[in-house]
Amino acid sequence: MAYRLGLDLGTNSIGWCLLNLNQQREPDRLIRLGARIFPDGRKPKDGTSLAVDRRLARQMRKRRDRFLRRRGRLLDALIRHGLMPGDAAERKKLAGLDPYALRHRGLDESLALAELGRALFHLNQRRGFRSNRKIDKGTDEESGKIRTAVTATRGLLDREKARTVGEWLARRHEKREPVRSRLRGLGAKATYDLYVDRDMIAHEFDALWEKQKSHHPQALTDAAREELRDILLFQRPLKPVRPGRCTFEPDDDRAPLALPSQQRWRIYQELNNLRLLNEGLSETPLTLEQRDTVAIDLLHGKKRSFDQIRRALKLNARFNLESEKRKELKGCATANILGHKNRFGPAWHNLPLARQNEIVEKLLATESEADLTSWLERECGLSLDAARAVTNANLPDGYGRLGRKALSKILPKLTESVITYDSAVKAAGYASHSDFYTGEIHDALPYYGKSLERHVSFGTGEIGHSDERRYGKIANPTVHIGLNQLRKLVNAIIDKYGPPDEIIVEVARDLKLSQVKRREIEEEQAERQKQNDKFRETLKEQGLPDNTENVLRLRLWTELNPGNPLDRRCPFTGEPISREKLFSPEVEIEHLLPFKRSLDDSIPNKTVSLRRANRDKGNNTPFEAFGHSPGGYDWAAILERAQTFPTNKRWRFAENAMERYLRDEKDFLARQLNDTAYLSRIAKEYLSAICPPAFIWVTPGRLTAMLRAKWGLNSILSDTNRKQRDDHRHHALDAVVIAVADRSLLKRVADAAGRAHDAGLERLLSDMPQPWDGFRDAVEAGIERVVVSHKPDHGHQDKLHNETAYGFIEPAGEDGIAHVVHRIMLADLKPSHLDADAEDGVRDLTLRAQLRNAVGNATGVDFKKQLLTFSERTGVRRARITERLTVIAIPDSPFKSYKGDSNYAFEIYRDEKGRWKRNVVTTYEANQVKPPERLRAHYLALNNQPLVMRLCKNDLIAIEENGMRRIMLVVKFGWDRVTLAEHQEAKTRERNDDKSDAFKYKDCGISTLFELKARRVFIDMLGRVLDPGFRP
Repeated sequence: MAYRLGLDLGTNSIGWCLLNLNQQREPDRLIRLGARIFPDGRKPKDGTSLAVDRRLARQMRKRRDRFLRRRGRLLDALIRHGLMPGDAAERKKLAGLDPYALRHRGLDESLALAELGRALFHLNQRRGFRSNRKIDKGTDEESGKIRTAVTATRGLLDREKARTVGEWLARRHEKREPVRSRLRGLGAKATYDLYVDRDMIAHEFDALWEKQKSHHPQALTDAAREELRDILLFQRPLKPVRPGRCTFEPDDDRAPLALPSQQRWRIYQELNNLRLLNEGLSETPLTLEQRDTVAIDLLHGKKRSFDQIRRALKLNARFNLESEKRKELKGCATANILGHKNRFGPAWHNLPLARQNEIVEKLLATESEADLTSWLERECGLSLDAARAVTNANLPDGYGRLGRKALSKILPKLTESVITYDSAVKAAGYASHSDFYTGEIHDALPYYGKSLERHVSFGTGEIGHSDERRYGKIANPTVHIGLNQLRKLVNAIIDKYGPPDEIIVEVARDLKLSQVKRREIEEEQAERQKQNDKFRETLKEQGLPDNTENVLRLRLWTELNPGNPLDRRCPFTGEPISREKLFSPEVEIEHLLPFKRSLDDSIPNKTVSLRRANRDKGNNTPFEAFGHSPGGYDWAAILERAQTFPTNKRWRFAENAMERYLRDEKDFLARQLNDTAYLSRIAKEYLSAICPPAFIWVTPGRLTAMLRAKWGLNSILSDTNRKQRDDHRHHALDAVVIAVADRSLLKRVADAAGRAHDAGLERLLSDMPQPWDGFRDAVEAGIERVVVSHKPDHGHQDKLHNETAYGFIEPAGEDGIAHVVHRIMLADLKPSHLDADAEDGVRDLTLRAQLRNAVGNATGVDFKKQLLTFSERTGVRRARITERLTVIAIPDSPFKSYKGDSNYAFEIYRDEKGRWKRNVVTTYEANQVKPPERLRAHYLALNNQPLVMRLCKNDLIAIEENGMRRIMLVVKFGWDRVTLAEHQEAKTRERNDDKSDAFKYKDCGISTLFELKARRVFIDMLGRVLDPGFRP
């Protein structure tokens, strides 16, 4: 059986569809379709990776473990060298000595060896801050506060003539002044009152040892000093993290963005792509002389606006890269930083590129400030102040896509002449800048790290390791999860139907976007929504229908002259178009590049014009129709009016507009079936492991929405013919349209558009035929059979509890509720914490009364301001509050507890009488289960009772209502109930909270679940249901 696979790849979903291919390789039957839903690996609130919190917690655990190991090694060494008694009881007695006093006395008088050991042991407890310049960036707020505090502390030592930091702390200790680093104040104004660094501790160790050696020469040997000093002061170097692989040299690391050669590569690539837009909007590249003129300033680190470039080149033309959002070209960031007068100054620009690269490599690799400063003074001839300024310079972060070897080959080609990047790549000896097909076809889709070697980080290469560790992975969690889910889905399809003969894919544009870029897009979408809301208000005022077409007319009409609604004219004739005329038959929505020849139905390809101008333009570009200024049209005036359009619309008036649109493709059909976006190329390269690339098309998807509407597919999931995003099955609908949108269908779309235009019809696809007879009915029947497949959340390696430690006032009773106390920041207090009559709240009643008087009747922001004022005035930063909570008691610390952060599973089991009972397994409890395989046991609950079912988040159950089976998704669960939603429902949280939405969660206790004949069902990747049936 020959079939085509259609895929709609999103950030947390994959829609898929299988179409049977006849002997002419045309789709003639729908085989199956479905949707797979999975988490995108990011926090919903801020879009950051879920791995960030785990990584930070892991780093804290490692630091704690290293401290304990170092303390143990130091204690062993002190005992071996006679500076600590071997007997634990004797060592315990030393804990009563004042270590600050010992550290002070030891500078002037003899200490007993055990007393010296106690002083040295205390040095290890807080051994001071040691800057690592590779991670302590100059712009980091916390690092900056620490550096400022260290400098201030050194100044205090000098002013008070303290020989060591221990002597200074001992004086403060005697006066009952703080001796530990505390952050005073809140927010950006918070500062440390003191901070000790590692050099201070090193100096004190040396001073103490030197003085005491004169009293104990036999015990304090050089060998003992070297061992103890090394244990106390050693800081392990950072473990190097390899960047990803070079695109062209997979065995070479990617080069840092700070590398001058990497910066030059970017600059010359941009300049070689810079084009002058002539009067007719045709494009002309810069000459070599013009490019080098601009390059000089950019290479010296100066950014240049397009206006400055025009003046430098004595031109009056616009540039192709110029837009409303982009007003300038960025210079070399590294040159701008290191060429500063306080660092290398102008001398930096005179250094050869190789020497610049060498210096930057040294800056990026060296951890020690002292070592780097010394090297810069010695090797580069810098003064001490300049060397320190260079050492603390904040160079660009990250890595490019090319390694040093590829840069050394490609950069000279870019600089020799004004050629584009793809041409420079070929001139450098590489076959292509994007095509890396090897010709190998697999029986199943392998782990993506094997096929996409150039796009992943370096792996271990060890055979026994997991695929991720062995072959490496893509750092972006959304892409990583998406490609793994794609592999599992495609392989499940292959297991059932064999390998596909053809594949058509559409990839979501936001799949690989950074967090910052996603936020920018979200802001743009929010702004566009505001504009649309204003347009709808206008429609309401004029008594016009609120539909998509009318909103679009207003949007396009606004673009004619954003600043003056009274002077908006037809872009071709120049005749005014009033708001009233806009909605008359005289005005039409017009495709700038004819739809028949471009199949581009995007908003950038649309405007509003007079109907007669649209007829005169025909199936031509603006230049083809009016470039020779036919009767009644003035091409110069048309170009002048086009200047008010957005950049992505303006270029379509150029003489070579069609050629620019098609790029390297031979015709518009190939253009529609070849999306060149980065992630689309990755998708095609990955899928070519199971299907030759000649039979894989990655489409931009510009026609998906139009075809879905023309064939009435939207109404399958909605009462209107608009896309229904509240139903996960819309991904499957999209996959159907993607799968049928082959070259043959696109040709029929173009022909239908041409016939409609020739007939003078405004709606270009009014007679668009279906792919085959009965197509819509087949899709509707297929959608009715779809059960959405959800990736279950069975992982128990989650956060066990929150970070706040709670002390017991009263232990938990039979209800599991304990009376506990904990500290919170003053700014986090709530008015209820200050209630005089409340049993719980601020525990110190005197402080509670003081705070109540300080805030008075303030609420909201004023309440918090009053708390901050109180904190600054009194120095009180935290308060103990009491409350009643369910907490986790710590076995080896009877007075300490933590609040659990999450639940792992909702277990339903049978008691001795066969009745259903429930037991919620917290994440903490799940991690205590030994062996972990018990969490997967199908017949025994964790309390050793007969198990009915164990439900985790995103599991699916079947229930019976009104004689019908309903497949329900486990959204969440609490102590006594499970929250459900039907498997196809999307955006459930927002819709459940929206009072105007008919959708609501279904909350069920165990008795309700029993009445509904609930049972756990299993849905595979293809949406096939394994239902064991209800067992009462």
